Amino acid sequence: MPGNEQEPKSVKTDDASGRGSVGDFKVSFPARMRSYKESEIDVVIDVMRNAEAQTQGQYMHQFQADFQEYTGADHAFAVDNCTNALRLSAILCGLGPGDEVIIVAYTFCATAIPFGETGAKIVWADIDPDTWVVDPADIERKITDRTKAIVVVHLLGMPVNMPAVMAIAEKHNLRVVEDCAQAPGAQINGQHVGTFGDFGCFSLHAAKQITTLGEGGVLTVQSDEDAALVPGLRHNGCRAFPEGRARYWDPAMSNVDIDIAGVWPKNFSLGEAQCALGSEMLKSLDEINDTLIEQSEKIKAGLADTPEISSAQIPPGYRHVFHQFVLHFDGAAFGATRNDLLDIMAFEKKIRVIVQYYPLYRYPLFQKLGAGEQDCPVLEGWWDNSFSFPWWCGISDETIDYLVSSLKETIAELKSR
Repeated sequence: MPGNEQEPKSVKTDDASGRGSVGDFKVSFPARMRSYKESEIDVVIDVMRNAEAQTQGQYMHQFQADFQEYTGADHAFAVDNCTNALRLSAILCGLGPGDEVIIVAYTFCATAIPFGETGAKIVWADIDPDTWVVDPADIERKITDRTKAIVVVHLLGMPVNMPAVMAIAEKHNLRVVEDCAQAPGAQINGQHVGTFGDFGCFSLHAAKQITTLGEGGVLTVQSDEDAALVPGLRHNGCRAFPEGRARYWDPAMSNVDIDIAGVWPKNFSLGEAQCALGSEMLKSLDEINDTLIEQSEKIKAGLADTPEISSAQIPPGYRHVFHQFVLHFDGAAFGATRNDLLDIMAFEKKIRVIVQYYPLYRYPLFQKLGAGEQDCPVLEGWWDNSFSFPWWCGISDETIDYLVSSLKETIAELKSR
């Protein structure tokens, strides 16, 4: 029977995501992707002891440079979380009442909330039946003369077909925002996600491949013009007075100004210790992703003879980095549903399987705020039979074998009923 010896330490028991060590599960769903290395702990302690500034200092500039180099982005800015990276991109897109923004309906709610806040109308896009991320053809089908931006999500680590999306955006003169929260290191033919569109938004949340003490994010920006606006928007409109003052204190140490007419600046800054940790964790990102890919291949190989279970199809040249491991169950031939499957997996096999990312238009939040309409037949036909295995970096072969054998045994039991 598998143990949890390779899981990251986790005491979180009240996370609505389903992560954290709870109950008597034999295989739980850790709150973190992996535990910190000693080298990662050491850099945080070093900043706490020795850094002159605790924010807006050398470690922020270094992390931004490191992230820019890793991804190949033109510009990179550290922020306090991915939601606020998305919020900055929504501001820079210039969205407001009367505009429309197309957003994939299968994602975490934070993808859409910053765009809904602008007053623009959200138009939900459907998923591709093979890759389970947004379908470019459905995006183009929903463009109107009011559409101003497209928001795509590289969900679960699967890259969206960005060449197709960018061709559509260029044809219709639209801005493109990439939500890369779950896909740091994902690529299409060697090009990193977050470098195709106008903006890329990355998460450094505790559950992601790399994390900066629980929260954090990065905004990548393509154009110099957009990039010039980010520092002030991110940090209260603060900037230096012009050089050449006779007295460095006159009229004050720093100036505060506006970057975009009518837009109040924010404070989305990331602390120095978090930035230093980000630079250190970037060194392990490819290794982490390689491990997740290897785990996924083992599970898929174990389920190759189980036609009732399918996984997303990865197009040639795509690096899918498997932030989570989602499967689809088809029990129609013997009258079984996802709930029938998960009842056995959770309560008999003691595996903390979960269901993630309710289609956003089904949530009360979006329905109450006028975004409950949808035309997403693929997602509607697929989602109700999807589920997630417990997932972290470094799952033992013994645990993988238990996950696979338990799923097969469960399907056999459902067939025999």
